[in-house]
Amino acid sequence: MNAVPEPTELPEPFRCLADLADGPASVERVKRLTEALAAVPELQRWLREQRQTTVRMLHERDGVSYTHIAGQVGVTPERISAIARGHSRSGRRGRRGAGVRDQSEAL
Repeated sequence: MNAVPEPTELPEPFRCLADLADGPASVERVKRLTEALAAVPELQRWLREQRQTTVRMLHERDGVSYTHIAGQVGVTPERISAIARGHSRSGRRGRRGAGVRDQSEAL
């Protein structure tokens, strides 16, 4: 019989989701986790939209340069400009079910 693997620690930005895994193992818990996984593309879309809106507000309303934002985020000013325009590195933005293909797109 295989040993049950230890669960990995939830990454900091998602600690608010920890209640999905609280409690004893149950079919209801499997159902909640399955529903959350199915909604990941929608979450990614929402996060991209929020990021775009925030970049645009900082730049257009507050006058913060793309260079400054890029330095704080750890990407190039060109990437921040692309985010402001709503461009996705994967080219899959807007397709239902499209998601982040690799960790670099999350930036």
